[in-house]
Amino acid sequence: MRYHCMVPLTAAVANLLIGALVLRQGARERLHRLFAWTALTLACWNFAVFSLYYFQDPVSAERWSRIFRTGICFAPVATFHFTSLLVGSPRGVWFVVIAAGYLVSTLLAAANLHGALVARVSPHVFGWYIEPTPLYSLVTALVLIYVPLCIERTWQAYRHPSSARQRVQAKFWFLGLVLQAPLTLTNFLPAYGINIYPLGNLGNVLFTGIVAYAIVRHRLIDVDYVVRKGLSFALAATIVFVPGSMGVAVLSRELGADEPLLIAIASLALALVSVVLVPALQQALETRLQRALFPHLNDYRRRLAELGAALVHILDEGSLVRRLGEGLNDILDLEHCEVLLLEERNPRLVRAYPDWADLENGQDIWRCLEHLREPVLAGEVDRLGREANELFRAHDWECGMPLRINERLMGFVALGRKRDFAIFSVEDLRLLANVASGASVALENAWLSRQLRQSETVLERANRLSSLGMLAAGIAHEIRNPLVAVKTFLDLLPTRLDDPEFLTHFRDLSLSELKRVTNLIADLLTLGKSTTPERRAVDVAAALEPVLRLMESTAHKRQVEILVHTGERLPSVLADPDQLKQIALNLLLNAIDASPPGKRIHVELALKDASTVLFEVRDEGPGIPPQQMENLFHPFFTTKETGTGLGLAMVHQMVVEHGGEIRVDSTVGRGTSFYVTLPAAGHGARAATPESELTSRAAASS
Repeated sequence: MRYHCMVPLTAAVANLLIGALVLRQGARERLHRLFAWTALTLACWNFAVFSLYYFQDPVSAERWSRIFRTGICFAPVATFHFTSLLVGSPRGVWFVVIAAGYLVSTLLAAANLHGALVARVSPHVFGWYIEPTPLYSLVTALVLIYVPLCIERTWQAYRHPSSARQRVQAKFWFLGLVLQAPLTLTNFLPAYGINIYPLGNLGNVLFTGIVAYAIVRHRLIDVDYVVRKGLSFALAATIVFVPGSMGVAVLSRELGADEPLLIAIASLALALVSVVLVPALQQALETRLQRALFPHLNDYRRRLAELGAALVHILDEGSLVRRLGEGLNDILDLEHCEVLLLEERNPRLVRAYPDWADLENGQDIWRCLEHLREPVLAGEVDRLGREANELFRAHDWECGMPLRINERLMGFVALGRKRDFAIFSVEDLRLLANVASGASVALENAWLSRQLRQSETVLERANRLSSLGMLAAGIAHEIRNPLVAVKTFLDLLPTRLDDPEFLTHFRDLSLSELKRVTNLIADLLTLGKSTTPERRAVDVAAALEPVLRLMESTAHKRQVEILVHTGERLPSVLADPDQLKQIALNLLLNAIDASPPGKRIHVELALKDASTVLFEVRDEGPGIPPQQMENLFHPFFTTKETGTGLGLAMVHQMVVEHGGEIRVDSTVGRGTSFYVTLPAAGHGARAATPESELTSRAAASS
């Protein structure tokens, strides 16, 4: 058996298998049936060539090739008929063109079976080959007419697609035709005396394979992927194999047949080097080819990768959703994009982008999509059920991205059609999966951040109440003394109504004492209220005055004296007054608690430099052991039997959020000093952003 016959035989079997595969995917669809019919005609063409190469007897070769040559007669019009469906059902003049083609093909097939197309077969290098009659020129004419018409119909489908999938299918059709047409012509040239090896068998396998991929696959690789992969591999292989093969050839010529082992070793070495170098070169060349040939695709895929990485750092849910939606809209140039999020209390989705909206069927949408784990195309949602398919169609969604947290669907990003009718290719879906992963992590971080802020608010409130509880005893003493004076006045009043001096003096004294009680209660209420932080220019000395006034009574009860030193012309700081009071209150309470009776606490407000105000609280207590210093600002760390361990942690956080710093110096047996520095207004103080909040929490726990 001549080995040349294996090429057309393999091509024929491949055509039949490809046609059967497409037909198996949906025999009821007209496009699939016509493709199978086209693959059958091309398989018959290959079997005809196989017969000429296989049989050594010219009579057998001519007889079997004549039977299978029927496929050659129908192949051009079958290919055009199938290609026309890409644009739509043939009508008008195109229907006439197809009908005329089938009529001529039928007549040629009948003439072929009667031996009117081929006069005889003659020997050739690769087997027998036909000597055509003048009527055979009609077969060649059919090829020359219908191949350009196939290209024209494919171009129309690309220029005026009805969907993104149709446009990319047109690209594959066009690629297949461009590869097939020149190779097909090589099968006709030997019949007209041009001695060239026929490659049409390879061409029609390439065509059917490429087109079958475009029909069957939902997740298509775009043509740019095929082109850059093919070109980069060809260039890399050429760079490696050409000089390598030349080297082996030179070595073989120099050594001759005397050293076959060395030649074999050189060939093996070339193969091993190629295995390593070709993939590495291909990867480097592929990147450069993508930038050179497809700059737009390279740019938007790069931006998609950057978007997925950037989303992880956004902690605000509103900013995250807006960045995600606007980024996808801008990068992919979508007709529309929607971001749906799960309500925290109810298993239902609400629309968060482009604008917030409550969805009537939000619970049904969540139920339809809750098992979705990766980006999905509209053509693939059948596996999720009929409701999911109807959902995608009703909203014109081309692609969907689930956002999952702890294996639960917490959001969904719905992408409409691209404005340029490009598909969501396999590479796009891989990048979108990375974007969805980054968005899911960011969404979880945003929710955890919100819960943490809520917890911090509760802790701050608890810390305030704890501090006020420590003040209660001292304030009760301060309030009791004025009330005793008022009670004495009221007890004596009935018996001394006629004494003007008593009425005047004791009345003024009682009012003064009651005013003092009122001021103490007002200061206490100010410290106890929970407010939303509001940064503004604040006079530090004025803001801390009520705190110092309250603390005097607590210090007096502990037999501790508070000495205040205030510098002149202190600048204002951009701060929240209530948080400043809370900072001072916690530091003073700790100092009082640490001070033995008879000691002093020094409070100093000074200008550290032109842009920084220093607030210092120094006690004369026992000091802090070195092994406890590193845990001093950790939440829940305390050395007190009844302490919560929240005071200094909250102080640290509030100072950092104000753009300031807190430092502590302590010597065992001599006392402790806390130094708080705050930026002056207009010199770098700023409100905390979600990022700075994260920094402050990290600093507080470090």
